[in-house]
Amino acid sequence: MKIRPLPETDLARIAPLSRDEKRGALQQMQLGRPPYSYAPVRATISDVLNIQSDLIGPMPATPWEKIEGTIRKKSKSDAEERANLQVAAGLFDFVQAREIVGRRLDIFPLQLGIGTKVIFWQPVVLTLNERAIIPFLDPRRAKGLTANGRKFVFSVMHERIRAADPDFADVTLAIVQFARSKEGPRTPIIFTDEKSELFTFDELDQMVRETYELWTEILEERTAETRRRAGGGGGLFS
Repeated sequence: MKIRPLPETDLARIAPLSRDEKRGALQQMQLGRPPYSYAPVRATISDVLNIQSDLIGPMPATPWEKIEGTIRKKSKSDAEERANLQVAAGLFDFVQAREIVGRRLDIFPLQLGIGTKVIFWQPVVLTLNERAIIPFLDPRRAKGLTANGRKFVFSVMHERIRAADPDFADVTLAIVQFARSKEGPRTPIIFTDEKSELFTFDELDQMVRETYELWTEILEERTAETRRRAGGGGGLFS
């Protein structure tokens, strides 16, 4: 049976829990499609974050109207359009107000557990007040990163970025979550790891390994239950 990967935010939220808490959280995971995704804002993230090309040199920031138009085109429903525009507008305003600029930075995934490759960062490095920052975006309204989830993400980022490359030893790691808002832009809430105690690589590896062992068991149980129900369906006189 092919094991469906857990969404990255759910993995970070669930992995630090105790074994029993993991099982309970994983049993609540649904396999259906969510009401909407944040794919449209992710597709425009280079423009939102004012990412500059190393080849061309400094360029003016992309106008908000162009970003807004792209998100509207890529959104598959009114709810998705509204959710993505709120996140993009809040982040765009934040970047412009602080004159943040950035450049692309390709970072290979970190492998944990049994062949699980994780990516908890945007492939960019931002500059704010001569400070280098690598962010991870968590735009969810519900079931976003908890404090332990953020610790998990920071730990993965540290292992893959700072511990693996001395050139990035002093980079600041940031998680960007967003305030709730019924109307208008959602304001970014920035967390950094500067005062965080991090998980070790071995701790991360064990957390992910155990999470996927339990996830595999739960999926196998669901498959068996589906087959049992299909096989036990009644005939004409049942």
